[in-house]
Amino acid sequence: MVFIFGTTKSNVTDDEIIAQNFGPLNEEVTRLEKLLAFERERIRQLQARVDEFAKQQNRNVPKGSIGGWPEPIGVLVFVCNRAEAIRNHLQKLLAYRTNPELFPIIVSQDCDSEEVAQVVKSFGSQVQYIKHVSGEKANIQIPMNHHQYTSYYRISRHYKLGLDHIFNELKLGSVIITEDDLDISPDFYDYFSGTRWLLDADKTLYCVSAWNDNGRSELIDLNANTLLYRSDFFSGLGWMLTKELWQELGIIWPIGFWDDWIRDPARRQNRSCIRPEIPRTSMTSYGQKGASKGLFFEHFLKKIISNDKPANFSQLSLDYLLKKNYDGPFIDQIYGFKKMTVDEVVAKTINNDKNDGFVRIEYSTMHEYTEIARKLHIMIDTKAGVPRTAYHGIVTCFINGIRIYVAPNDPINWIGYDVKWEPPQDLFQL
Repeated sequence: MVFIFGTTKSNVTDDEIIAQNFGPLNEEVTRLEKLLAFERERIRQLQARVDEFAKQQNRNVPKGSIGGWPEPIGVLVFVCNRAEAIRNHLQKLLAYRTNPELFPIIVSQDCDSEEVAQVVKSFGSQVQYIKHVSGEKANIQIPMNHHQYTSYYRISRHYKLGLDHIFNELKLGSVIITEDDLDISPDFYDYFSGTRWLLDADKTLYCVSAWNDNGRSELIDLNANTLLYRSDFFSGLGWMLTKELWQELGIIWPIGFWDDWIRDPARRQNRSCIRPEIPRTSMTSYGQKGASKGLFFEHFLKKIISNDKPANFSQLSLDYLLKKNYDGPFIDQIYGFKKMTVDEVVAKTINNDKNDGFVRIEYSTMHEYTEIARKLHIMIDTKAGVPRTAYHGIVTCFINGIRIYVAPNDPINWIGYDVKWEPPQDLFQL
Protein backbone atom coordinates (compact mmCIF):
# COMPACT_ATOMS: atom_id res chain seq x y z
CA MET A 1 0.00 0.00 0.00
CA VAL A 2 1.39 3.32 -0.98
CA PHE A 3 0.55 6.49 0.94
CA ILE A 4 1.02 9.73 -0.87
CA PHE A 5 1.40 12.80 1.38
CA GLY A 6 0.84 16.29 0.12
CA THR A 7 -1.65 19.10 0.02
CA THR A 8 -4.83 19.10 -1.86
CA LYS A 9 -6.53 22.21 -3.18
CA SER A 10 -9.74 23.03 -1.30
CA ASN A 11 -12.86 23.72 -3.25
CA VAL A 12 -13.92 26.35 -0.61
CA THR A 13 -13.01 29.94 -1.48
CA ASP A 14 -11.98 32.70 0.96
CA ASP A 15 -15.26 34.50 0.35
CA GLU A 16 -17.17 31.38 1.27
CA ILE A 17 -15.18 30.99 4.49
CA ILE A 18 -15.96 34.61 5.42
CA ALA A 19 -19.61 34.11 4.57
CA GLN A 20 -19.78 30.99 6.75
CA ASN A 21 -18.38 32.88 9.74
CA PHE A 22 -20.16 36.21 9.19
CA GLY A 23 -23.48 35.10 10.67
CA PRO A 24 -22.10 34.05 14.09
CA LEU A 25 -19.72 37.01 14.16
CA ASN A 26 -22.52 39.45 13.40
CA GLU A 27 -24.68 37.89 16.09
CA GLU A 28 -21.84 38.25 18.58
CA VAL A 29 -21.32 41.89 17.61
CA THR A 30 -25.04 42.55 18.03
CA ARG A 31 -25.04 40.84 21.42
CA LEU A 32 -22.07 42.89 22.60
CA GLU A 33 -23.65 46.12 21.33
CA LYS A 34 -26.81 45.37 23.27
CA LEU A 35 -24.78 44.54 26.35
CA LEU A 36 -22.83 47.78 25.96
CA ALA A 37 -26.05 49.78 25.57
CA PHE A 38 -27.46 48.11 28.67
CA GLU A 39 -24.34 48.89 30.68
CA ARG A 40 -24.35 52.48 29.45
CA GLU A 41 -27.94 52.81 30.61
CA ARG A 42 -27.01 51.35 33.99
CA ILE A 43 -24.12 53.80 34.26
CA ARG A 44 -26.42 56.70 33.38
CA GLN A 45 -28.97 55.61 35.98
CA LEU A 46 -26.26 55.16 38.60
CA GLN A 47 -24.84 58.57 37.75
CA ALA A 48 -28.30 60.09 38.19
CA ARG A 49 -28.50 58.50 41.61
CA VAL A 50 -25.03 59.78 42.47
CA ASP A 51 -26.01 63.28 41.30
CA GLU A 52 -29.19 63.18 43.38
CA PHE A 53 -27.24 61.99 46.41
CA ALA A 54 -24.69 64.74 45.85
CA LYS A 55 -27.49 67.31 45.77
CA GLN A 56 -28.86 65.95 49.03
CA GLN A 57 -25.38 66.15 50.55
CA ASN A 58 -24.90 69.67 49.22
CA ARG A 59 -28.12 70.75 50.90
CA ASN A 60 -26.51 69.83 54.20
CA VAL A 61 -23.39 71.93 53.64
CA PRO A 62 -23.46 75.01 55.92
CA LYS A 63 -23.96 78.30 54.09
CA GLY A 64 -21.90 80.17 56.64
CA SER A 65 -22.60 83.84 56.01
CA ILE A 66 -26.24 83.44 54.96
CA GLY A 67 -27.85 81.71 57.94
CA GLY A 68 -31.41 82.56 58.96
CA TRP A 69 -32.99 85.83 57.86
CA PRO A 70 -31.84 88.50 60.34
CA GLU A 71 -34.84 90.84 60.04
CA PRO A 72 -38.36 90.30 61.42
CA ILE A 73 -40.76 88.37 59.19
CA GLY A 74 -44.38 89.00 60.08
CA VAL A 75 -46.82 86.10 60.35
CA LEU A 76 -50.20 87.39 59.17
CA VAL A 77 -53.15 85.19 60.11
CA PHE A 78 -56.47 85.84 58.39
CA VAL A 79 -59.57 84.90 60.37
CA CYS A 80 -63.29 85.46 60.09
CA ASN A 81 -65.70 83.53 62.30
CA ARG A 82 -64.12 80.18 63.29
CA ALA A 83 -63.17 80.52 66.96
CA GLU A 84 -61.87 76.99 67.52
CA ALA A 85 -59.93 77.08 64.26
CA ILE A 86 -58.02 80.23 65.24
CA ARG A 87 -57.38 78.88 68.74
CA ASN A 88 -55.87 75.70 67.29
CA HIS A 89 -53.83 77.60 64.71
CA LEU A 90 -52.39 80.11 67.17
CA GLN A 91 -51.46 77.35 69.61
CA LYS A 92 -49.41 75.70 66.87
CA LEU A 93 -47.81 78.95 65.75
CA LEU A 94 -46.77 79.76 69.31
CA ALA A 95 -45.60 76.23 70.12
CA TYR A 96 -43.10 76.21 67.25
CA ARG A 97 -42.00 79.86 67.44
CA THR A 98 -38.63 80.24 69.13
CA ASN A 99 -38.09 83.97 68.61
CA PRO A 100 -41.07 86.35 69.01
CA GLU A 101 -39.01 89.34 67.85
CA LEU A 102 -38.13 87.71 64.52
CA PHE A 103 -41.64 86.33 63.94
CA PRO A 104 -44.32 88.71 65.24
CA ILE A 105 -47.77 87.16 64.83
CA ILE A 106 -50.54 89.48 63.65
CA VAL A 107 -54.15 88.26 63.54
CA SER A 108 -56.41 90.10 61.11
CA GLN A 109 -60.19 89.76 61.48
CA ASP A 110 -62.84 91.22 59.21
CA CYS A 111 -65.97 89.47 60.50
CA ASP A 112 -67.90 90.58 63.59
CA SER A 113 -67.55 87.34 65.54
CA GLU A 114 -67.04 88.36 69.17
CA GLU A 115 -66.12 84.77 70.03
CA VAL A 116 -63.16 84.94 67.64
CA ALA A 117 -62.10 88.29 69.07
CA GLN A 118 -62.11 86.89 72.61
CA VAL A 119 -60.08 83.84 71.61
CA VAL A 120 -57.42 86.00 69.95
CA LYS A 121 -57.28 88.41 72.89
CA SER A 122 -56.86 85.48 75.29
CA PHE A 123 -53.33 85.00 73.92
CA GLY A 124 -52.40 88.41 75.27
CA SER A 125 -49.18 90.04 74.14
CA GLN A 126 -48.04 86.90 72.33
CA VAL A 127 -50.00 88.06 69.28
CA GLN A 128 -51.13 91.36 67.80
CA TYR A 129 -54.80 91.78 66.90
CA ILE A 130 -56.31 94.05 64.27
CA LYS A 131 -60.03 94.32 63.56
CA HIS A 132 -61.42 95.75 60.32
CA VAL A 133 -64.91 96.87 59.46
CA SER A 134 -66.64 93.67 58.40
CA GLY A 135 -67.23 92.89 54.76
CA GLU A 136 -70.97 92.91 55.41
CA LYS A 137 -70.84 96.55 56.53
CA ALA A 138 -68.22 97.78 54.08
CA ASN A 139 -70.56 98.26 51.12
CA ILE A 140 -68.32 96.26 48.79
CA GLN A 141 -69.14 96.81 45.13
CA ILE A 142 -69.81 93.36 43.67
CA PRO A 143 -70.26 93.03 39.90
CA MET A 144 -73.67 92.16 38.55
CA ASN A 145 -74.38 88.42 38.51
CA HIS A 146 -71.51 87.79 40.95
CA HIS A 147 -73.45 87.98 44.21
CA GLN A 148 -73.11 84.22 44.65
CA TYR A 149 -69.37 84.89 44.92
CA THR A 150 -69.67 87.55 47.61
CA SER A 151 -67.28 85.73 49.96
CA TYR A 152 -64.47 85.92 47.37
CA TYR A 153 -64.82 89.70 47.20
CA ARG A 154 -64.79 90.00 50.98
CA ILE A 155 -61.67 87.84 51.18
CA SER A 156 -59.86 89.93 48.57
CA ARG A 157 -60.69 93.11 50.47
CA HIS A 158 -59.50 91.53 53.71
CA TYR A 159 -56.15 90.58 52.16
CA LYS A 160 -55.66 94.14 50.96
CA LEU A 161 -56.39 95.57 54.41
CA GLY A 162 -54.18 93.06 56.19
CA LEU A 163 -51.20 93.44 53.88
CA ASP A 164 -51.44 97.22 53.88
CA HIS A 165 -51.26 97.08 57.68
CA ILE A 166 -48.19 94.83 57.60
CA PHE A 167 -46.19 96.88 55.14
CA ASN A 168 -47.52 100.41 55.56
CA GLU A 169 -48.23 100.53 59.30
CA LEU A 170 -45.83 97.99 60.82
CA LYS A 171 -43.14 98.69 58.18
CA LEU A 172 -42.12 95.04 57.94
CA GLY A 173 -40.01 93.90 54.99
CA SER A 174 -41.65 90.53 54.47
CA VAL A 175 -44.58 88.48 55.69
CA ILE A 176 -45.79 84.89 55.87
CA ILE A 177 -49.51 84.60 55.18
CA THR A 178 -51.52 81.87 56.89
CA GLU A 179 -55.18 81.18 57.51
CA ASP A 180 -56.93 79.82 60.57
CA ASP A 181 -57.68 76.42 59.01
CA LEU A 182 -54.02 75.51 58.40
CA ASP A 183 -51.78 73.23 60.42
CA ILE A 184 -48.02 73.81 60.35
CA SER A 185 -44.92 71.62 60.61
CA PRO A 186 -42.35 71.98 63.42
CA ASP A 187 -39.81 73.53 61.01
CA PHE A 188 -42.33 76.00 59.56
CA TYR A 189 -40.44 79.08 60.74
CA ASP A 190 -37.00 77.82 59.78
CA TYR A 191 -38.27 76.93 56.30
CA PHE A 192 -39.25 80.53 55.64
CA SER A 193 -36.27 82.04 57.45
CA GLY A 194 -33.84 79.87 55.49
CA THR A 195 -35.40 80.65 52.10
CA ARG A 196 -36.12 84.36 52.58
CA TRP A 197 -32.78 85.49 51.09
CA LEU A 198 -33.66 83.83 47.78
CA LEU A 199 -36.39 86.41 47.13
CA ASP A 200 -33.81 89.19 47.22
CA ALA A 201 -31.06 87.31 45.41
CA ASP A 202 -33.20 86.13 42.47
CA LYS A 203 -35.79 88.48 40.97
CA THR A 204 -37.25 85.59 38.94
CA LEU A 205 -38.77 84.45 42.27
CA TYR A 206 -41.77 86.17 43.79
CA CYS A 207 -42.86 83.91 46.63
CA VAL A 208 -42.01 80.98 48.86
CA SER A 209 -44.85 78.55 49.53
CA ALA A 210 -45.09 75.90 52.24
CA TRP A 211 -47.61 73.92 50.18
CA ASN A 212 -47.28 71.08 47.68
CA ASP A 213 -50.48 70.44 45.72
CA ASN A 214 -49.38 66.83 45.20
CA GLY A 215 -48.17 66.47 48.78
CA ARG A 216 -49.99 63.26 49.59
CA SER A 217 -47.90 60.59 51.29
CA GLU A 218 -48.16 58.20 48.34
CA LEU A 219 -46.92 60.85 45.87
CA ILE A 220 -43.83 62.22 47.62
CA ASP A 221 -40.50 61.00 48.95
CA LEU A 222 -41.03 60.96 52.70
CA ASN A 223 -37.28 60.87 53.29
CA ALA A 224 -36.58 64.03 51.25
CA ASN A 225 -37.36 66.52 53.99
CA THR A 226 -34.82 69.06 52.69
CA LEU A 227 -35.76 68.83 49.01
CA LEU A 228 -37.09 72.07 47.50
CA TYR A 229 -38.15 73.02 43.98
CA ARG A 230 -38.86 76.02 41.82
CA SER A 231 -42.47 76.13 40.64
CA ASP A 232 -44.35 78.28 38.13
CA PHE A 233 -47.61 77.55 39.96
CA PHE A 234 -48.70 79.85 42.77
CA SER A 235 -50.28 77.65 45.42
CA GLY A 236 -50.62 79.89 48.47
CA LEU A 237 -51.79 78.11 51.66
CA GLY A 238 -48.90 79.33 53.76
CA TRP A 239 -46.69 81.61 51.66
CA MET A 240 -44.21 84.44 51.97
CA LEU A 241 -43.90 87.67 50.00
CA THR A 242 -41.79 90.80 50.29
CA LYS A 243 -42.67 94.45 50.70
CA GLU A 244 -41.27 95.01 47.22
CA LEU A 245 -43.84 92.65 45.71
CA TRP A 246 -46.65 94.27 47.67
CA GLN A 247 -45.62 97.70 46.41
CA GLU A 248 -46.00 96.29 42.91
CA LEU A 249 -49.30 94.44 43.41
CA GLY A 250 -51.01 96.33 46.23
CA ILE A 251 -51.83 99.39 44.14
CA ILE A 252 -53.63 97.25 41.55
CA TRP A 253 -55.09 94.65 43.95
CA PRO A 254 -58.30 93.09 42.57
CA ILE A 255 -61.69 93.44 44.23
CA GLY A 256 -62.21 89.67 44.04
CA PHE A 257 -60.59 86.31 43.28
CA TRP A 258 -57.13 87.53 44.28
CA ASP A 259 -55.47 84.10 43.98
CA ASP A 260 -56.46 83.55 40.35
CA TRP A 261 -55.50 87.15 39.65
CA ILE A 262 -51.98 86.70 41.01
CA ARG A 263 -51.53 83.62 38.80
CA ASP A 264 -52.34 85.55 35.65
CA PRO A 265 -49.32 85.92 33.32
CA ALA A 266 -49.64 89.71 33.54
CA ARG A 267 -48.89 89.52 37.28
CA ARG A 268 -46.64 86.47 37.38
CA GLN A 269 -44.39 87.78 34.60
CA ASN A 270 -42.62 84.41 34.27
CA ARG A 271 -41.66 84.51 37.93
CA SER A 272 -41.67 81.41 40.08
CA CYS A 273 -42.10 80.32 43.69
CA ILE A 274 -40.12 77.98 45.91
CA ARG A 275 -42.02 74.94 47.16
CA PRO A 276 -41.10 71.85 49.20
CA GLU A 277 -41.27 68.15 48.38
CA ILE A 278 -42.89 67.58 51.78
CA PRO A 279 -45.38 70.35 52.67
CA ARG A 280 -44.83 72.59 55.68
CA THR A 281 -48.57 73.26 55.97
CA SER A 282 -51.60 71.01 55.80
CA MET A 283 -55.33 71.54 56.06
CA THR A 284 -57.23 70.93 59.31
CA SER A 285 -60.81 69.71 59.38
CA TYR A 286 -61.91 73.34 59.80
CA GLY A 287 -60.99 73.87 56.15
CA GLN A 288 -64.01 71.88 55.06
CA LYS A 289 -66.16 74.92 55.80
CA GLY A 290 -64.09 77.41 53.79
CA ALA A 291 -65.28 79.60 50.95
CA SER A 292 -64.49 77.22 48.09
CA LYS A 293 -63.42 73.99 49.69
CA GLY A 294 -66.27 71.43 49.91
CA LEU A 295 -65.58 68.65 47.43
CA PHE A 296 -62.09 70.00 46.84
CA PHE A 297 -61.36 69.50 50.53
CA GLU A 298 -62.64 65.93 50.55
CA HIS A 299 -60.79 64.84 47.43
CA PHE A 300 -57.52 66.71 47.81
CA LEU A 301 -56.89 69.16 50.63
CA LYS A 302 -57.43 66.85 53.58
CA LYS A 303 -55.01 64.28 52.09
CA ILE A 304 -52.03 66.65 52.04
CA ILE A 305 -49.56 65.86 54.82
CA SER A 306 -47.09 68.15 56.58
CA ASN A 307 -43.48 67.41 57.43
CA ASP A 308 -42.72 65.75 60.78
CA LYS A 309 -38.92 65.46 60.40
CA PRO A 310 -37.58 68.97 61.03
CA ALA A 311 -34.88 70.34 58.75
CA ASN A 312 -32.70 73.33 59.59
CA PHE A 313 -32.95 75.29 56.35
CA SER A 314 -30.99 78.15 57.85
CA GLN A 315 -27.92 75.92 57.75
CA LEU A 316 -28.45 74.39 54.31
CA SER A 317 -26.96 75.44 51.00
CA LEU A 318 -29.88 76.56 48.85
CA ASP A 319 -27.94 78.21 46.04
CA TYR A 320 -29.07 75.44 43.70
CA LEU A 321 -32.52 77.07 43.69
CA LEU A 322 -31.27 80.22 41.99
CA LYS A 323 -32.42 80.23 38.39
CA LYS A 324 -28.90 80.50 37.00
CA ASN A 325 -27.95 77.29 38.84
CA TYR A 326 -31.25 75.45 38.54
CA ASP A 327 -32.65 75.46 35.03
CA GLY A 328 -29.88 73.86 32.98
CA PRO A 329 -29.13 70.87 35.23
CA PHE A 330 -32.83 70.39 36.02
CA ILE A 331 -33.93 70.16 32.39
CA ASP A 332 -30.86 68.29 31.11
CA GLN A 333 -31.13 65.66 33.79
CA ILE A 334 -34.85 65.04 33.31
CA TYR A 335 -34.54 64.65 29.55
CA GLY A 336 -31.67 62.23 30.12
CA PHE A 337 -33.87 59.85 32.07
CA LYS A 338 -35.53 56.88 30.43
CA LYS A 339 -38.70 57.76 28.53
CA MET A 340 -41.69 55.51 29.23
CA THR A 341 -45.44 55.55 28.66
CA VAL A 342 -47.70 56.22 31.60
CA ASP A 343 -49.02 52.65 31.47
CA GLU A 344 -45.47 51.32 31.62
CA VAL A 345 -44.71 53.53 34.59
CA VAL A 346 -47.89 52.54 36.43
CA ALA A 347 -47.03 48.87 35.91
CA LYS A 348 -43.50 49.59 37.11
CA THR A 349 -44.72 51.14 40.35
CA ILE A 350 -47.18 48.31 40.94
CA ASN A 351 -44.52 45.66 40.32
CA ASN A 352 -42.05 47.48 42.58
CA ASP A 353 -39.53 47.57 39.70
CA LYS A 354 -36.75 49.95 40.74
CA ASN A 355 -34.23 49.13 38.00
CA ASP A 356 -34.81 52.59 36.55
CA GLY A 357 -35.35 54.79 39.57
CA PHE A 358 -35.90 57.95 37.50
CA VAL A 359 -38.28 57.99 34.52
CA ARG A 360 -39.93 60.51 32.20
CA ILE A 361 -43.42 60.54 30.69
CA GLU A 362 -44.02 63.03 27.88
CA TYR A 363 -47.13 64.95 26.83
CA SER A 364 -47.94 67.44 24.10
CA THR A 365 -51.59 68.36 24.69
CA MET A 366 -53.86 69.16 27.61
CA HIS A 367 -55.74 65.92 26.97
CA GLU A 368 -52.53 63.88 27.16
CA TYR A 369 -51.47 65.61 30.36
CA THR A 370 -54.87 65.06 31.92
CA GLU A 371 -54.87 61.34 31.13
CA ILE A 372 -51.35 60.94 32.52
CA ALA A 373 -52.30 62.85 35.67
CA ARG A 374 -55.40 60.72 36.18
CA LYS A 375 -53.41 57.50 35.97
CA LEU A 376 -50.74 58.77 38.36
CA HIS A 377 -53.39 60.29 40.67
CA ILE A 378 -51.72 63.70 40.69
CA MET A 379 -53.68 66.95 40.42
CA ILE A 380 -55.12 67.30 36.93
CA ASP A 381 -56.24 70.91 36.77
CA THR A 382 -54.42 74.05 35.65
CA LYS A 383 -54.55 77.75 36.44
CA ALA A 384 -53.71 80.18 33.62
CA GLY A 385 -52.49 77.10 31.76
CA VAL A 386 -50.01 76.09 34.47
CA PRO A 387 -50.40 72.57 35.92
CA ARG A 388 -50.17 72.48 39.69
CA THR A 389 -46.52 72.36 40.91
CA ALA A 390 -45.18 72.63 37.31
CA TYR A 391 -41.85 74.19 36.40
CA HIS A 392 -41.09 74.63 32.70
CA GLY A 393 -44.14 72.44 32.16
CA ILE A 394 -42.61 69.61 34.21
CA VAL A 395 -44.51 68.02 37.09
CA THR A 396 -42.87 65.48 39.38
CA CYS A 397 -44.08 62.87 41.83
CA PHE A 398 -42.56 59.93 43.70
CA ILE A 399 -44.48 56.66 43.70
CA ASN A 400 -43.29 53.47 45.38
CA GLY A 401 -39.62 54.43 45.13
CA ILE A 402 -39.79 55.70 41.53
CA ARG A 403 -39.14 59.38 40.75
CA ILE A 404 -41.47 60.30 37.89
CA TYR A 405 -41.32 63.42 35.73
CA VAL A 406 -44.26 64.37 33.50
CA ALA A 407 -42.71 66.66 30.91
CA PRO A 408 -43.40 68.41 27.58
CA ASN A 409 -42.34 66.29 24.61
CA ASP A 410 -40.16 68.98 23.02
CA PRO A 411 -38.18 70.99 25.58
CA ILE A 412 -36.17 72.85 22.95
CA ASN A 413 -39.21 74.31 21.20
CA TRP A 414 -41.45 74.57 24.27
CA ILE A 415 -42.90 78.08 24.14
CA GLY A 416 -44.48 78.21 27.57
CA TYR A 417 -47.91 77.67 29.06
CA ASP A 418 -51.09 77.93 27.04
CA VAL A 419 -53.61 80.01 28.99
CA LYS A 420 -56.36 78.39 26.93
CA TRP A 421 -55.75 75.09 28.68
CA GLU A 422 -58.82 74.65 30.85
CA PRO A 423 -59.17 72.09 33.65
CA PRO A 424 -61.54 69.20 32.88
CA GLN A 425 -65.09 69.50 34.11
CA ASP A 426 -64.95 66.15 35.92
CA LEU A 427 -62.13 67.31 38.18
CA PHE A 428 -62.99 64.95 41.02
CA GLN A 429 -63.25 61.76 38.97
CA LEU A 430 -59.78 60.38 39.58
